[in-house]
Amino acid sequence: MFNVLVIRLALLLPFLLETAHGHYGFVQFTCHMLGSLQNVEVTYSIYFDTTELLRFNSTENKAVAYTEYAMKWANDLNKQPKWLHEQVEKNIADCKLFGETYFPLVAKTVKPEVFVRSLREASGKRPALLSCSAYNFYPKHIKLTWMRDDKVVTADVMSTKVMADGDWYYQIHSHLEYFPQPGEKISCVVEHASSHKPMIYYWDSFLTESNKNKIITGAAGIVLGAIMAAGGLIYYKRKHTVGNTSAGSQYIGCSEPLQTLSE
Repeated sequence: MFNVLVIRLALLLPFLLETAHGHYGFVQFTCHMLGSLQNVEVTYSIYFDTTELLRFNSTENKAVAYTEYAMKWANDLNKQPKWLHEQVEKNIADCKLFGETYFPLVAKTVKPEVFVRSLREASGKRPALLSCSAYNFYPKHIKLTWMRDDKVVTADVMSTKVMADGDWYYQIHSHLEYFPQPGEKISCVVEHASSHKPMIYYWDSFLTESNKNKIITGAAGIVLGAIMAAGGLIYYKRKHTVGNTSAGSQYIGCSEPLQTLSE
């Protein structure tokens, strides 16, 4: 899978270039979709056999000749910038339509799922290790930056290359080694085409592995205590109910004298 989607159309031009003795000329029209359909570049290249004579690039809106023979063509084209711009706009529209039809995912962006977590706590001279991971995003180009108290961190940062995640999606991981300081703010800033502004994900130093284990242990203790308390309450209720039933039975057993009086 490529971050740049390239569509090439070659047109034979026997009426422009000599075709005798097995020679041939053609124009290559190329759409470069740089990550998404919002960023399309168009190029035209004129070839004779395997030699490129001239190339026009829509980004620069200029034709460049690579041989003396093609210099007149380049000069003539560059004298018509308005006409070139109009033709390029039409071709870019065709590129977008083609991409939307046959490569639908290119027409949209998918926001990454980002997770910041601790992989290792500081111990003695060994620094702590944080991880910032982005999953399931599109297009491929993405930038992850570590910030410490609103300052960019460049030292002790290790990042993987962008890796294919399957189904046109990608993932990337960045790691930061550091010695924690009280009250500091650490964040992972993600820049991607799916968002108009950088996405900031703060690391909560309270959520270290040891603190997580303490929280889990405490929560488990509370749940266990609640279960035991509920069990004791149920036992007490049942015992109390049985006691009342026995007392009631003895009282009813004393109703014989009342029956005697009624007679």
